[in-house]
Amino acid sequence: MMSRLTRKPMRALLVLAAIALCSTPGRSVAADSLYVVVSAQRTVQALTQRDVLALYTGRTRTLPSGETATPLDQQRDGAVRAAFYHALTGMDIARINSYWARLHFTGQVQPPQIVADDNAAIQRLRADPSGIAYLSREPQDPALRVVLRLP
Repeated sequence: MMSRLTRKPMRALLVLAAIALCSTPGRSVAADSLYVVVSAQRTVQALTQRDVLALYTGRTRTLPSGETATPLDQQRDGAVRAAFYHALTGMDIARINSYWARLHFTGQVQPPQIVADDNAAIQRLRADPSGIAYLSREPQDPALRVVLRLP
């Protein structure tokens, strides 16, 4: 039987463990959601998670409509990128980096182009309507369209 003195630290430890188990790795980004966006000039209105997965794993470079898509990735070891790939694939960023390293080594497919952050992604989408990007905040720019929201 536990004494009253050992129950309190044990309870606190259990609460901390529960918090750690419930938190998602890489989601310390200030946003609750991630937004996959394209230029508003595109005909696509929405994409499925499967569509975005195919684009961001190099399986396709076209949207379901047949339009060419240029995926844009954020900083290689950034929190937003880690959160995006975890929400999209369920894999941690180390596995994603390993996946791309293997594909790049074999010369099969080029990884998505890198941009520095949300603002750089928005600028690229304004300049290149074929781009597709993910953002940590919902864009307020009417030149962009959200095609998928990831929890």
